[in-house]
Amino acid sequence: MMSASFLPECSSIRAVWSTERQVEELRRRSKGAMSKEAVVAFVPDPSDIIIASPPKCGTTWLVHICHQIRKRGASPDFVEQIPDVATWIEYSKKLFNIDPNTAVQSAVPRIFFTHLPYTNVPKGGKLIYCFRDQTDALYSFYVFINTMAALNDRVSLPIFADYFQKLQWTRKHFQDLLVWWEHRHDPDVLLLFYEDLRENHAGSARRIARFMGSDCGEDVIARIVHTTTHSEMVRHHSKFDMHSIAIANAKALGDEPPREFCGGVRKNGGKSGDGVRLLPSEVRQGIVSEWREIVTSKLGFRRLDDMREAWRVELSNAQPPCRAQSVYRAFTDTSP
Repeated sequence: MMSASFLPECSSIRAVWSTERQVEELRRRSKGAMSKEAVVAFVPDPSDIIIASPPKCGTTWLVHICHQIRKRGASPDFVEQIPDVATWIEYSKKLFNIDPNTAVQSAVPRIFFTHLPYTNVPKGGKLIYCFRDQTDALYSFYVFINTMAALNDRVSLPIFADYFQKLQWTRKHFQDLLVWWEHRHDPDVLLLFYEDLRENHAGSARRIARFMGSDCGEDVIARIVHTTTHSEMVRHHSKFDMHSIAIANAKALGDEPPREFCGGVRKNGGKSGDGVRLLPSEVRQGIVSEWREIVTSKLGFRRLDDMREAWRVELSNAQPPCRAQSVYRAFTDTSP
């Protein structure tokens, strides 16, 4: 657990009031127009692809990769990724009046995405889960939400980090990771790590294509990789800006629309390690402590890299190993 508040000291009552108001606005607007009823009512088709990852863990990228697989590497043929390409399970009903059950898309299989934890994700389709270093994810979410929430005054990084860690943001994601890890060998689950997507783009695209049941030759994989590189997605930046979501969400909440957008693809590009470099040290230390308390204590992995390596070994061995925790105790001696 985070042991201390990281809100900066305020020198006046007005500054305190402003800070509290920012946090309240962030809380209200970040909840958005979710429809729990639509989530409960959704019954996926067996062929449906459901990308179920924490926020800022590669959702936009994965949606684009999946769409390019079903379009076999064609040039982007949509106006805006959401709602033209994929359906957001928990928000599309209220934002766009799109019922996930009857959603019609430009190609098959259908692509859905959600940020719900495993226990709440509608089952029946093919589930893709991607996890990312949570210091990078938290910082990326900070950059993203300031524009998506359409606040008149940007929330500072220390205030943002304090608020979301009080909500146990990373703690909940680590707990959810444990559940997905237990289901990593399920035939309807594809477990990915964002860092592996970056390091092995082509290999990851092949795995996703196989999981989707798509027979893609190397020429098609090459096109898919090209069209889903960061530089190509930046070239078509407006297609991933999420204008429609931001405007519809503001309308649903009775707010003014955002004046600017960060979108799903940052023009200057987020970099691995941004969280370590830019988050307050207390927040970084808290995230490390939570990892050790939740993940290391259960699986023995001292670092995310250890978990990634164990998964690579399992995949290379072809046959799933025993799930007994003792299999992984060798990682407990890895230096942090």
